[in-house]
Amino acid sequence: MNLRSRTAILFALLLTAPPVMADIGLSPFAGYRISSSVDVETAGASTRDQIDFRDSVSHGLVLNFDLEEPGKQGELYFGRQSTSARLDDGLFAPGMDAIDLTIYQLQFGGLYFPGGQNHGGFVSGVLGMTRLEPEDSRFETDHRLALSIGGGYQFFLTEALRLRLDLRGVYTALNSASSVFCSGGCELRFASSGYLQVEAGAGLVVRF
Repeated sequence: MNLRSRTAILFALLLTAPPVMADIGLSPFAGYRISSSVDVETAGASTRDQIDFRDSVSHGLVLNFDLEEPGKQGELYFGRQSTSARLDDGLFAPGMDAIDLTIYQLQFGGLYFPGGQNHGGFVSGVLGMTRLEPEDSRFETDHRLALSIGGGYQFFLTEALRLRLDLRGVYTALNSASSVFCSGGCELRFASSGYLQVEAGAGLVVRF
């Protein structure tokens, strides 16, 4: 068999072989977040206060793709929450004790089904960034490192459809003594190493 014949056979086999591709799951979700308080202080550390984030609904998108080992998946998580930040005693600006803001998370990690399936109980962990974006343009947008750990259950509906329930903790790291939502001459500084949000969510997983 000459080289041309071998090349033709190999090319034909490549065309007829099924593509090797991991299954992908796409899950839009809606949820609700509750948040811890954040300790802050004035630049001179003469007074201390707390920022309280309002508990509110959240929504987003989770993308999963199967890994080689059964029961393991890569996970990309995007979440969004419209909320407000309120100071217990102080002011962000004259006459302003609260600001509206949107909190975004973009994180990447993995998901694991202990049973080795692609449905049932699972645990997940992702790492990425939190974006704190005030609606008032006078205040600065802030980006911080964030970590999410959680678990849940995926109910098998069909081969292409799952119902996913999640409970996750989202921890956003803060640098002590860094500025807080500055507007001109910022006096407030973080006095906390971070804050925790707990999110309960539900969504449909479409696999393809």
